[in-house]
Amino acid sequence: MHRETVAPSEFEKVTYAFDIGGSNIEFGVFDAGGVMVLHRKASTPRDDRDAFVKTLAGFVHEADEQYEKCPVGISLAGGMDPQTGSVISANIPAIKDWPLAAELSAILDRPVLVENDADCFALAEATTGAAQNARTVFAIILGTGVGGGIVFDGQFVGGNSGIRGEWGHGNDVTGSLIKHGLSAVACGCGRTGCLDSWGGARGLERIYAQLHDQAPASHDITTAWLARDDKAARVIDIYCDLVARELALMVNVLDPDCVPVGGGLASETALIAEIDTRVRKHALGRYDVPLVVPGAYARDGGLRGAALLHQMTARPKSG
Repeated sequence: MHRETVAPSEFEKVTYAFDIGGSNIEFGVFDAGGVMVLHRKASTPRDDRDAFVKTLAGFVHEADEQYEKCPVGISLAGGMDPQTGSVISANIPAIKDWPLAAELSAILDRPVLVENDADCFALAEATTGAAQNARTVFAIILGTGVGGGIVFDGQFVGGNSGIRGEWGHGNDVTGSLIKHGLSAVACGCGRTGCLDSWGGARGLERIYAQLHDQAPASHDITTAWLARDDKAARVIDIYCDLVARELALMVNVLDPDCVPVGGGLASETALIAEIDTRVRKHALGRYDVPLVVPGAYARDGGLRGAALLHQMTARPKSG
C-alpha cells in the first residue's frame, strides 16, 4: 500500500479520490493527516457505462465499510461543460456527454466533484508539492501527450468553456517541424501540427523514428542522449526546442512562479533541466532560478489533487 504524508492542515477530513484515465481507474482514501491509507486500481471500462459505474461504486462501498460515507473527488482525463456538467472530451466513450458529477453524486449518495487531471495535478503541486506557497502555478504534463493546469492563490483559473491550460493544442508547430526536417501529423483533436503530437513521450519517439527510421522507447532515447549518442542528441535538441518555445509563450502570458512537471517524462530530470534552461532563455521575463521543475507528485498528483477538491471549494476565494 502506498503511503505518503503531506501537510496535515490541507486535509480537513477523510476523503475518497479517483484518478480516471483511458486505461486505468485508481482509487485512494486519504485520512485527515494527508496519508493515503487505501489504494485500489482497475482497468477502465471504456465502452460500458454500467460497468464503469459498478467499478467506482465497488471501490467506494468497500471503503465505506471502514470509513463513514466520505465525499468523492475525481481527477478525469478530459474536460467538463461548465454549464451542464457533461463530459465534453475524454477517451472514455462510455461517459462522453454524461453529467458525471451529478449522476455519481446521486448513485453514490454523497457529494462528488470532478476536475481535469492536469488541473488536479496543479492543485496538488500548488498545495503541498513543488510549487507549495507559490501564488501562480502552471503545472504541465509530459506524458503520452501534453497537458496543463493553472492554479492561482489555491483556486483554478478559467471556467467559461471547460477547457483551460491546454497548451498542447491549437498551436501549429508545422513551421518548426519543417525547419527540423520533420513532417506534421494529424492530432487526436482533429487538427494538424499540434504540439501534443510532439511534446510527450510518443512525440519524442516520433521525432527519432522520422529522423533515423528506428523506433526506440523514450527512455532508451534519453539514456542514449546522456551517454552522448549523436543520434539521440539531435532528437533531444529538436524535442527541447519544440517544447521550450511553446512553453516560453505560456510563461510570457501567465508569469508563473513555478512550472511543475508531471507525466512519465517528469522522471527524466536532465531532460527537464534542459527544457528549463531553454524556457528561461526564450521567456521575456527574468528568471534567475529554475522555473520548470519535476513535480513532487509526478506519479500520483491527479489522485492527490482530487482528494483536495472539496477542501478547495470550501476555502474563501481571494479578492
